[in-house]
Amino acid sequence: MSGRIYQPTLHLNPLTRNLFPSLACCLALAVMCSVEAPAHADIRVVNAQGEHRMGDRDTREDAIRLATEAAKRNALEQVATYLESVTVVSDMDVTKDEIRTYTAGLVIVLNQQISTTLDGDVVVIKADLLAQMDTDEVARAITALRENEDARTQLVAMKQENEQLQEELNAVNQTLGSASTPDQVQQAAQKRKEILNRVQSNALVSQAWTNWILVSPGGIPQGLLNSAIGLAPSNPHIAIAQQTIAHRQPRVPGQPPAPGSRPPQMPKHEMVPPPGSSGVPRTLNEMIHRTPTRPSQFGQPRGGERR
Repeated sequence: MSGRIYQPTLHLNPLTRNLFPSLACCLALAVMCSVEAPAHADIRVVNAQGEHRMGDRDTREDAIRLATEAAKRNALEQVATYLESVTVVSDMDVTKDEIRTYTAGLVIVLNQQISTTLDGDVVVIKADLLAQMDTDEVARAITALRENEDARTQLVAMKQENEQLQEELNAVNQTLGSASTPDQVQQAAQKRKEILNRVQSNALVSQAWTNWILVSPGGIPQGLLNSAIGLAPSNPHIAIAQQTIAHRQPRVPGQPPAPGSRPPQMPKHEMVPPPGSSGVPRTLNEMIHRTPTRPSQFGQPRGGERR
């Protein structure tokens, strides 16, 4: 033998020859889909409402703030209730209270609407929020936040403080309603503004911790902290966050979001930003309603509507 290897020739008819490229394309596509396509994330959209029934001494400004805060609490409760039943979260052995603590900074507000209705002679301000969250992102966030002691301690402390502030807010609302002198009205109204400012300041500081841990490790979310200072300059949580975030790197958990991967703040589909916003999606924590600098005229409805 000459040492040449015999290679038989495969004779194909024209139909078979035309079929092979199609089969090859289909197989290649199937392999690409099975290897590269990520599992579809579980996106949950919630619709939450909050309202405030205006009294004679309420301003429209405060009524919108109170209705919005109620809608935010409603949205977060819906999210926490849902996440309790999701396997990727329930397998992490977290309580509903922990879910509330860790997820406010991950729920993205898609749209916010403020409306005014009449119930007899009572003006009712209603806030409607459309929000979404991604359960996979929430699971990664919970892992990261639970493993960072600085962030965890502060988030828990601010959540507990806000719960106490909510009780104080309910009490001062009753005080304002029963006030009999102009001085009593002014003092109660000022106290209510201070409580709302502190609640919203805490929410912004919480968002700064969340962003530091998950979105921009090593970076300082100074814009959020500056906004928190503007609302409540004496808030002690701001100084703690500034000191820690400025001088420490967040401790990376076992499986953190890799740099360049999906950040925990999504959109997964087109956002509908609230009117007057910059178009950047906001979380529940970042929804603030600033108090005007000029004195309020109690008992007189104010024109215009701010969101």
